[in-house]
Amino acid sequence: MVLNTGDVAQGMSLAYEATEFALRNKRVQARAYRVLKLTVAGMIAANVVIHALVLFPLFILRAANYGTSVLFRYDSAQSTLALLSTRDAVNHFMSNLPLLCLDIIVHVRPSLFEDIFFGMLDEVDPEYSRVLSKWPKRKFHWARIQFTAQRLFKRYMMTLVASYLGRLPYVGWLVVPIGAFTMMARFVGYPVSVAIISLSVVAPGSKRTTLFMFKSLLAMSDFSRDLLKPFFSHVGAKPKQQVEFYRAYESLLIGFILAFYFFVQLSWVGPAFFILAQAAIALFIAKHTARPPAYTPGAEWVLVSKEAKTK
Repeated sequence: MVLNTGDVAQGMSLAYEATEFALRNKRVQARAYRVLKLTVAGMIAANVVIHALVLFPLFILRAANYGTSVLFRYDSAQSTLALLSTRDAVNHFMSNLPLLCLDIIVHVRPSLFEDIFFGMLDEVDPEYSRVLSKWPKRKFHWARIQFTAQRLFKRYMMTLVASYLGRLPYVGWLVVPIGAFTMMARFVGYPVSVAIISLSVVAPGSKRTTLFMFKSLLAMSDFSRDLLKPFFSHVGAKPKQQVEFYRAYESLLIGFILAFYFFVQLSWVGPAFFILAQAAIALFIAKHTARPPAYTPGAEWVLVSKEAKTK
């Protein structure tokens, strides 16, 4: 489905409204602060461990390497370069450490983020929160494993085929632009996709920007699914139903996520924006999904309404 610019703008406006509400609400702030403290504690502990077990030994090795080279008069340039390269790799890893710690907490302690979600939903729509919380959580582990394996296999095969076709003489260089065109057209439509891909072919320097745009759209899809986990777990949505939900509200969700996405990528403040987005998504759910019926054993709930499907 081609993104609707009006819905994207509405999603961004809703994100601003939700952020303003969350920043004014003391109860939401208290729950978010609890998770942020845990994330910061994890980052500090990981920093101490990495400095003690990796960076400090690397410093000792560099000092010993320099001392040995002076003492025995040999060229230490290659070994010094290798040690500096290792140090830079570790520093790069540490720049991503805050988001890594947050990702670990999301999977190890999902209840913390569920608490943030329901805390915000309690304030926005107490009745919706009360009814939704009564629905028992269902995780569908096997269905999720199957879906993830199928998606990874599909992406791997597409990459493998593109790699082989890209080696063909005369036409191989067209493989990547055509592949990017067909995938981006789904988001921005054929005319805009043609313009973007044509620019990347005419001006090779713009290829990095084109790739960044495409990767960001895919990453925002994954980001939104992470934020929707507390909702999906109580709805009992299987992976395919989650995809159906995302496609029904795609333009709104892209706009909503866009307001947070680039801030979340910032190394040391990203976790705070992720936690804020987790609270804010509750307002999206309250405003754009039908309130669930009261739970009874065997009850079913249609996740995507007919109105949402026809948008």
